[in-house]
Amino acid sequence: MAWLLLLNGRLLTAIALKCLPLNKDSKQFDGPQEIIRIPQVVADRDGIPRSTNSQIEDSPLNSAGWYIYGAQDPDGIFVTQGIEPRALMMLEPDQVILGVEEGVTYIKEKNWENTEQQKGTGNTVLLDPLAEEAEAAISRWQEGDRGIVIHLFGGIGGNKKDERALFNMVSGHFAYGIAHVVRDPLSDELRFDIEYDQVYASNPDGIVSGSIKWPNYMGNLQRGWLGNRPVSDVIVKLDAVTQDYEFGDIKLSPLDELKHQLQVMMARYRTGDGDGAALVSPAESCVQDSNQALYVAIQQIEDEVNANPEIQEWLKSHPDHPQTQRFQQLSELGQALEKQLTPLGIVRSDWKENAETLVGVATSDNPIIPIIRGLTSWRTILPRRGHDEIANLLLNHGAKLWVIRTNQVGGFDPDIIPYAPTTLF
Repeated sequence: MAWLLLLNGRLLTAIALKCLPLNKDSKQFDGPQEIIRIPQVVADRDGIPRSTNSQIEDSPLNSAGWYIYGAQDPDGIFVTQGIEPRALMMLEPDQVILGVEEGVTYIKEKNWENTEQQKGTGNTVLLDPLAEEAEAAISRWQEGDRGIVIHLFGGIGGNKKDERALFNMVSGHFAYGIAHVVRDPLSDELRFDIEYDQVYASNPDGIVSGSIKWPNYMGNLQRGWLGNRPVSDVIVKLDAVTQDYEFGDIKLSPLDELKHQLQVMMARYRTGDGDGAALVSPAESCVQDSNQALYVAIQQIEDEVNANPEIQEWLKSHPDHPQTQRFQQLSELGQALEKQLTPLGIVRSDWKENAETLVGVATSDNPIIPIIRGLTSWRTILPRRGHDEIANLLLNHGAKLWVIRTNQVGGFDPDIIPYAPTTLF
């Protein structure tokens, strides 16, 4: 990994660039010039390159520099395989919005506003429902913090549009992940380190359900989405969920439990529950089953606490302890999540059953069953609605949200434009 600023002036071919590496001492791009290569990748099966090196040095994100990932070629020149805009990962938001109502409005109305006109741009927005000043909101994010990532991508329009966008509807894709606040070894500044847990159905792109780091899933030049899809990553920091619990010698971690449940779900998608294929239906999809993992994770923590006499005794002995209050908040969040995901007032029975088994979940030959199951949790059928509803639910429970939005970032491809994912109702 390196960190550099791309300069104007191409050398030899369209894939060679001058660059200035970061000077760790001065925190400026004042080191000696180097030459790197950014290959032009081949197009995907729809004829759309996942990235382009054309005019990448003119990107509005270039001024803050890029993390680049790759290896040296036989001539000793660094060949770039992935990029990551430094500005998007720094703990310096472009905008801070305070208050619950203002935050909800941003998620519902502003986050995807004028997406097509924002082509080539990226920005970060911090939503804090409790802080009274922007500086206080930013200072609450510290080294070692962890957060839940709510991921959503949109579609590709233009002359080389994604043909899977039917009737001008863009379903998009939903996933969860985990973000860590880490200290960057190159600059000594704080930044986000993001890993997605992709519950991904069988697909013609060859994407396999599993855990994957941001530079590979988003920034990879050949396979990533940074260059040709608009993306929203919401990093959620809510102590009731993102901090561990220690009841004497007993330690419980909602975030680790979420990771475990997502691992279970991703394994099931890789095998298709033993059938070899995981197909999308009204009851099984990236957004439905990712949210199933979140729901089950909270339920598992609650069940462990309620079934353990030692923990119950600890809670009774410490009624005013901050940890007791956090657990109460977690219970309230679980109840609110259940109501949000199941508007008919019931939790899908298969969600509880699925928590107890990895493969071999009972299926039905009746084609109506998946439709009925989907309708009982209709709020999570569409990725955009699931993304917005979960983000706003957490915001209303006191969560701080760090929103990272990109709109086909990197080089400039005139044949594509970003499409926001569709939402209904």
